[in-house]
Amino acid sequence: MNVAWMTKDIKINEEKFETAAKDMRTLKRRTENLKKKLEGMYNDLSKAINTEAGSELKLEAKSVLLEPVEDMAKVVGHISETLDTIIGSGYYKDVFTGFEDLKNII
Repeated sequence: MNVAWMTKDIKINEEKFETAAKDMRTLKRRTENLKKKLEGMYNDLSKAINTEAGSELKLEAKSVLLEPVEDMAKVVGHISETLDTIIGSGYYKDVFTGFEDLKNII
């Protein structure tokens, strides 16, 4: 059985993984800094609005401003950690070696 997509070589570029990991670490730091800045702005806003309506605004502002950034920070952190884990570990090389073994059996 010769399937066309199985005849192409897949090459792993460790340099690209390193660049992606570096960029993700930078993005993680920037996201954490943004979160801190927004938290400061949120705290300033909550001190400035001292009314019943202000209490509602505080709750809404937190979910609109802070939670999405917190969620993004978690995702970026996870991607960054995953890249750091797989770089140099042979993770993908093992996957492709297994694929080649399977292809040879078929």
